[in-house]
Amino acid sequence: MTKKAMWAEVLIFLTFIFGFFIANLVVPDREMSEQENKYLQQLPKFSFEALFDKTFTKEFETYTTDQFVLRDEWITLKAASELALGKEENNDVSYGKDQTLIEAFEEPDRSSSDKNVGYLNQLVANTDADVYFALIPGKSEIWADRLPARTPNDSQADYIEYCYGLSEANNVDILGAMREHADEYIYYRTDHHWTSLGAYYGYSAIGKAMDIAVPALESYTGRRVVSDSFCGTTWSSSGFSWVKPDSIEIFVDAPEGLKITSYPEGSPVEGQLYDESKLAVKDKYSMFMGGNCPLHEIVTGNEGPSLLIIRDSYTDSLIPFLLEDFSEIHVVDLRYYRLSIADYIAEHDFDNVLVAYSVDTFASDTNLFLLGN
Repeated sequence: MTKKAMWAEVLIFLTFIFGFFIANLVVPDREMSEQENKYLQQLPKFSFEALFDKTFTKEFETYTTDQFVLRDEWITLKAASELALGKEENNDVSYGKDQTLIEAFEEPDRSSSDKNVGYLNQLVANTDADVYFALIPGKSEIWADRLPARTPNDSQADYIEYCYGLSEANNVDILGAMREHADEYIYYRTDHHWTSLGAYYGYSAIGKAMDIAVPALESYTGRRVVSDSFCGTTWSSSGFSWVKPDSIEIFVDAPEGLKITSYPEGSPVEGQLYDESKLAVKDKYSMFMGGNCPLHEIVTGNEGPSLLIIRDSYTDSLIPFLLEDFSEIHVVDLRYYRLSIADYIAEHDFDNVLVAYSVDTFASDTNLFLLGN
């Protein structure tokens, strides 16, 4: 190599380094990454106390990573490089058939599941209401054929069978209902939730277990697409930013007489079945019921029994289908609701209790001990 060529390489390298250094100084910091759906670290405030307890250095390291210029583009480049190298996975998200982004299921130690089902059985023993238990399989089970070959993926079906074998509640066969419609658009490709169509098939399984007459799919004349630009949480963590977005549908219009009271921070506020302002933000799935909330109290305006749902976010898109069947539906999220469930059931004298969780959440949730309180 000639000296001129060597100095040219050095010059290019230094230009690259200093160019990014200057760009990082000039480009304004961002508060939010829409692609990753997360808030970015801001410049930490210096103090000697923060320096010596290493808080400042940790936050500054995160700050330099989060605010690196062209961060989103580098993340996409990394994901594309992984695919080019034949890895077909990035950040634990597999790039499956039909641009389906799937997080494979890794079953935890079954001792945690034994405990969680035990808490469920305590609930069954402590209430006179009919208790139903619904484990919702994810697309790693129903769409396992879309995963790249040789992807490690434990069986959610086996996990559901194990938990149902321990359960003393009325078990709901959502797995069977989803399997029957596996060739339909029942999960979002870019998100971990089921679609509204998937929620309908889940509702049909719940209706069968509760002896409820479920309307035919074609009877929902209000079915319509409310967004065709949904990129969900799996898309955000994957780096596969070129994957085409999902569409979001609703089937049920909010009926007259519907009253929803929500308790996002302890005090009651007027809730919404669909918060369409959420369609303008990254987390469009939060349109259903306005997103995560400790407690909703729903008065449907219809006659029928009362229902308490203890749930994760899958049920937000399920609730509209249940309105015609119950006079009241109360919805509790144990991640945020910390009071006694037994006392709440006794206070409201519910006819039915539905414990509905996705398999992934039930397998990892540490809050289910509250069912036994």
